[in-house]
Amino acid sequence: MPLLTGLEEFRKRNYLIGDDVVQYFHDTHTVLGAFIETLRQNDDCEIIPSIAAIAEPSGLVKSDAIHEIKTVLSETLIREGKVDGILLSLHGAMVTEDEEDGDGDILQSLRAFVGNNVPIVTTLDLHANLTEKMVTNADVFIPYQEYPHVDMYDCGLEAAKIMLKILWGEINPVMRWRHLPLLPALTSSGNYSQFRKTIQDIKKDKDVLSASILHGFYLADTKDTGAATLAITNGDSEAAQKIADDLAWTFWINKEYFLSLPTYTPEEAIEDANHINDKPVVFADICDNPGIGSTGDGTHLLRAMIDAKVKDAAYAIITDAETVNLCHKAGVGAYVDIQLGGKQYPELLGTPINCRAYVKKLQDGRYINRGPMHGGLQVNLQKSAVIVVDGITIIVSSIATQTYDIEIFQSHGIMLSDFKILVVKSSIHYRAAFGPYSKKMYSIECPGALTVNPENVNYKKCSRFIYPLDKNTFFQK
Repeated sequence: MPLLTGLEEFRKRNYLIGDDVVQYFHDTHTVLGAFIETLRQNDDCEIIPSIAAIAEPSGLVKSDAIHEIKTVLSETLIREGKVDGILLSLHGAMVTEDEEDGDGDILQSLRAFVGNNVPIVTTLDLHANLTEKMVTNADVFIPYQEYPHVDMYDCGLEAAKIMLKILWGEINPVMRWRHLPLLPALTSSGNYSQFRKTIQDIKKDKDVLSASILHGFYLADTKDTGAATLAITNGDSEAAQKIADDLAWTFWINKEYFLSLPTYTPEEAIEDANHINDKPVVFADICDNPGIGSTGDGTHLLRAMIDAKVKDAAYAIITDAETVNLCHKAGVGAYVDIQLGGKQYPELLGTPINCRAYVKKLQDGRYINRGPMHGGLQVNLQKSAVIVVDGITIIVSSIATQTYDIEIFQSHGIMLSDFKILVVKSSIHYRAAFGPYSKKMYSIECPGALTVNPENVNYKKCSRFIYPLDKNTFFQK
């Protein structure tokens, strides 16, 4: 999918500068919310907000977009003249038109501005592709360790507290890492519960500031794509390296836990759900997930449900601004003839569904997350509509978003308990919010932006040898 991520894609979701960053993120269960909360509790701290640039995951970031973001960061530093520390929230797998290592490029430019005596502390996603450039230009990384990423807020608190301890002269962090020739698939953190205990035991040592594993993001085709381990100690580089090495070996010998995600075809999921009397169950269209770069307008699963005459279902979402506009023009209670979805990459994600839809509800597309991920954060789908097609209730949005919070249904007047089947466009994150309500969750694999098996990715830059692409890959303890 040859999608590019420009400034417009950032503005559709979050593109905030200066005080607007604090205004938007304070009192939210996010990394930035945690930064703000921690620093505000200390009277001697002055928060200097620069930029929050968040786009729905997509393709390469355009050159002009990353240049603009870096310019805002540098202008903040120039204007302030001197800062004591830099707190960042990065993903860690960004690729731009000009740089394979987009996050490393940002960190390198910041380091060039502030020099080596200003600490840079950064949270990372569990799926970051860690690089030498990133490690060289940051003092501390605190990666999420849960998937779904329900620990983002806690990682933000941890990062901010470490920053304060550095500034107060209480600690001298030393960071070491180890790259693994391994491409883990998208698996929930339940698959590596043994690592939690290992890491918790390691962190009982008062001189160990942090220890973590990173899965890497196998859908990014770079020379650094792959898993890694990370350890931070208070001044002891040898101890940090040993921890990173030992964690890497534990990761390696348990690698089979990370290489599969059991999936269903649409037909298998529909048939299996017919034998479950309780409701609701959740169908996750994992391959048309905007959270991994898809468009959200795929139609394969919806078409299969219509063909199977599924009725008792609510579906979130189909991204289709054209259909939303037709519904808003027609009004609630109207019937409209539409071509639903399938407009951006029909050859991959499915062709439009020609149908007659009943317009049930019209919305401005705004709601506030209430679940364990990004709680308190306002989401803006722009205009949206609730339609009914062949007995299936469908939320249609103007822009794409991953369905990871139940509020997307409830804000559109859809109560979870009213339907047998809830359909979401998400790979893993939905489980945090929907799991407590669901009788069963189905990972459904349709053609889309995601392939659940790294062996099916057509890599051009990814290093060899690497497992599971090369079964004879060797890794030394």
